[in-house]
This record gives sequence, C-alpha cells and structure tokens, in this order.
Amino acid sequence: MVCSRVAARNRNAAAALSGFIFAQSPMGVKPVLQSLILADHIYQDAATGKKIIAGTFNKLFFRRQDASSEQKHVVDESTGEKRVLVQGGMQLGSPYAYVSLTEVRGEVKCALRYVDLEEDRPLLQCEFQIDSNDPLQTIEIILPLPPLPTGKAGIHSLELICNDEPIGSLRVHVEELKDATDS
Repeated sequence: MVCSRVAARNRNAAAALSGFIFAQSPMGVKPVLQSLILADHIYQDAATGKKIIAGTFNKLFFRRQDASSEQKHVVDESTGEKRVLVQGGMQLGSPYAYVSLTEVRGEVKCALRYVDLEEDRPLLQCEFQIDSNDPLQTIEIILPLPPLPTGKAGIHSLELICNDEPIGSLRVHVEELKDATDS
C-alpha cells in the first residue's frame, strides 16, 4: 500500500515535470511566501537584476514627546545654521519591504498591512496585484512604504495577504526610549 502511494506520487511529479497540467483550481493553491523583509533601503543592480537589501530590521524605537519637552538644537559651526538634533538615528525614514513569492498562479490580489496586534487594527495598508503563468517562477517585489507608525510600544506585524488569505507575517517590536533622567 505504501509503495503504491509513493509510486503514484512519483508518477504525478513526473507528469507535472513533463508539462501535464492537472485539473486544480488556481484559487485552491495559495502562493508560497519565501521571504518578507523590512529594510532601510533596497537597491537593484541594473546589469544583473540582483536585489541588494540594506539595513534590515524588526525593531523600531520612538521617544515620547511631551508638550513641555523642548527639541534640542545644535548650531552648525561652518554655516551658523541652527538645526534640530535627532537622537542617534532613531528617526526612521520611509522603509522598504522585500517580498519573494512562488507558486503564483494567474492574477493574485495582494495587500501588505502593518497591524497593531494588541488592538488587532491595521495602521496602514498597501494593495498591489501580481500575475504569473509559471508557478515555478520566483516573483520578487520591492515596496516603498511610508514611515511606520511608532506612537505606542508593543508588538506589531507586517502581514502579507493574498486573495484575502494570510500568507505570512513579520513581527515588529516597537519600544519607547526613555531618557536617562526618567525612572
């Protein structure tokens, strides 16, 4: 019995490799998420098409600003210009998301959303569509995102939804930075 199942699987695999198409609804097969990465920037090499992912992260920091707290300023000695002092790179710009999918069959509606898990509430959402006639092809997507909301400490999630079904997620820890004078 076991041998006949293995033989049937091998025949099915051989048939799939030889170009036979089995009667299976494209909607019944979900895309497979190979990678979901948040980064400061993603470059693409023009000659090779390779993606260069710089500054990956899964943790964000913020500093609570009171009405009484003043911004710290510094004077640029060369120009005499007064500038706002940003604490050690804690002010995140607009990040990028890198998504790698396979098993994409036909047209697929996708959404990448950033969710506050404590409240189970999406804070932002980016919708896009992909299309592939070859389920063995790897689809790579680079999505520029707006700055991620960080006004509250807690666990957040970057979630990929395809055809209204969750495909995968990346946990993002958001932490408040306290001044040394805070106890």
